[in-house]
Amino acid sequence: MSNSSEAELLHTFKGIPFTTRSSPELLKSLDTFDAREDDVLLVSYPKSGTHWLAGVITKLYNTQVTITSPIEFGDISQLEELNKLSSKRIIPTHLDYNMLPPNFKNKKCKMIYISRNPKDTAVSMFHYYRDNPNLPTVDTWPAFFDLFLKGNGKDKCFLLAVHCLCVA
Repeated sequence: MSNSSEAELLHTFKGIPFTTRSSPELLKSLDTFDAREDDVLLVSYPKSGTHWLAGVITKLYNTQVTITSPIEFGDISQLEELNKLSSKRIIPTHLDYNMLPPNFKNKKCKMIYISRNPKDTAVSMFHYYRDNPNLPTVDTWPAFFDLFLKGNGKDKCFLLAVHCLCVA
């Protein structure tokens, strides 16, 4: 691994590693986030085409739609900004179903799960990590691919926490 150390880039919330792009305060406040019945949640593994699909979805609506940044990224002001937006919000996330704000489930919001060929996801993720100096990096494709295939323990924390995908 190169660039910044893993300890500088990760913290743990409810036993799950997250990147420092997700503040603990924001993650705690997700339990009380007020979802709306017309919210559309885009749920995906990182680097699976979330932004592409969000763009397609905006073309399907006849009204103005707002695409937000992932709900788990940022600080508490992220949720305050979401609450100010008009309806027809498209909200991407890499959170596990069990970590989604309860109101998304209680209000039966639409959820679209995005799946992509794992080989394509791995290649996209490798380049994303390699090109971003603010993320932990694996220097070679074989080393990265090995971590990607293992998907458990510390390796899983490294690969998934950078994008806040929480697989318990």
